[in-house]
Amino acid sequence: MNYFLQGFGVFLGVIAGVAITLITQWINEKRKESQKVKNLKFEVGLNIKKIDKWLEEITTYRNAVNGDALNNYFGYFDLSRFVSVTANDMFLAGLLYKYLDHDAIGKLQVIYSEFSPGWEDMLNKQVIQNKMKANDLSAWPRVKSEVVADVNFWEKKFKEHKLTLEETLKKFA
Repeated sequence: MNYFLQGFGVFLGVIAGVAITLITQWINEKRKESQKVKNLKFEVGLNIKKIDKWLEEITTYRNAVNGDALNNYFGYFDLSRFVSVTANDMFLAGLLYKYLDHDAIGKLQVIYSEFSPGWEDMLNKQVIQNKMKANDLSAWPRVKSEVVADVNFWEKKFKEHKLTLEETLKKFA
C-alpha cells in the first residue's frame, strides 16, 4: 500500500508539473501576442504619420506643377522607409488572421507591397521625367494636364492607404 501511495504521489507530481509548464507557456504566449499587438499599433501609427508627410510633399509637388515652377521642386518620396517588421511577423505567424478578415489582410498586402523600394524608385523617376517635360516650354501647357493626373493618382493612392491603415488600427483598439 505504501508503494501505491508513493507511486500515486509521483504521478500527481508529474501531472502538476506538466500542468504548470503548460499554463506558464500559455501565459508567456499571451504576453508575446499582446506585445506584438502593441508593436503593430505603434508601427501602423508611425506609418500613418509617414503617409501624412508624403501627402504634404504631394501638395508641395502639386503647387510646383500648378505654379509652373516644377524645375524648382526637389522633393523626394522615401516610400521604402515604410515600417513592416511586426506586420510581416504577425502575418507569417498567422496571428493577423485572428484580428483581421481576408479583405483587410488583402488591403494591407497591397499597401506593404506598394510602399517598397520599387515603387519609391518609380514615383521619384516619374517626378524627374515630369521635371524634364517642364523644361520644354512649348509642350508644357499640353503636358501639364498629364503631370496633374500623375499627382492626383499618387494623392488618391496615399489617401486610400492612410484610410485603410486607420481602419486597421481601429480593429486592434
